[in-house]
Amino acid sequence: MDVPQLGSTSTISLVESPVPIDRSRMVLGNTQYFSCNGILLIITYANDIVLWNPATKESRRIPCPIRSKSGGLYNFCYFPSIDSYKIFRLGRGVFNDDKNDMDIDIFSTKGNSWKSVGMFPSNYDFLDSSIVMSDGIVYMMAKRIGNLVNSTILRFCLEKEQFEEELLCVDTIPGRIRVLHSVGEKLCLITLSGDNNEVCEIWLYMMTTNSWNKILTIPLTLRPLSFMEDGSMMFQKFNRSGFVFEAYNSTTHKFEQVNVAEIEGLNLFNRVVPYVETLSSPNS
Repeated sequence: MDVPQLGSTSTISLVESPVPIDRSRMVLGNTQYFSCNGILLIITYANDIVLWNPATKESRRIPCPIRSKSGGLYNFCYFPSIDSYKIFRLGRGVFNDDKNDMDIDIFSTKGNSWKSVGMFPSNYDFLDSSIVMSDGIVYMMAKRIGNLVNSTILRFCLEKEQFEEELLCVDTIPGRIRVLHSVGEKLCLITLSGDNNEVCEIWLYMMTTNSWNKILTIPLTLRPLSFMEDGSMMFQKFNRSGFVFEAYNSTTHKFEQVNVAEIEGLNLFNRVVPYVETLSSPNS
């Protein structure tokens, strides 16, 4: 899937969410939100699920998978071949308290319904606190039960609604694995390295060669957001006053602060997701 990238003409503005969002730090930190094809998916602490296009103000409320289910980890993707969005949920079942015994549910905007498509593999431990979507594939950090050393990445094809046989080996990457991450639609691993784990290394997954390529070493205070049209990268930088944005210039190999006047002074505790404005409808 070709995904538009941020460029020099990108702008920022404040818009009101279609659902009430508790802005307290604890609650806001448990709000999930994702961006795909000009649509935002928002899952609130109160378990409201909404697809929303901020450009057109069009929104669509999505029912919970099953009335008795709540919580879970979400992500979503648009499939042009069927003109439909699919929402992926990984979470505990109705009567299950085992953290590794989790259901997989999928919502299709075309069919306007949820369905259960199985469970997280029982011979793996789920390792992370999030799931990552890239090119229609859901990636999940896991470790085979009984294996105390090696971790891997499970892949679930959202289009086919099934696990892929291939597992992506990460044992060849030096440093301590910190988090599985998506930068735009590109799959990345962020590892801790250095004598005291004082820096992060960003590894980009190359699907054509099924391999990982280290592209950058950054300070711990930076979080990658998106690739830019010119090959640079945008980062979110945390400091005592909140956060700022910095861009890595791929020509000069330097970081440059990006001033965003519209959000200066705001207390934005949660993460930022890149959004590219389109006229796409959440009702597809």
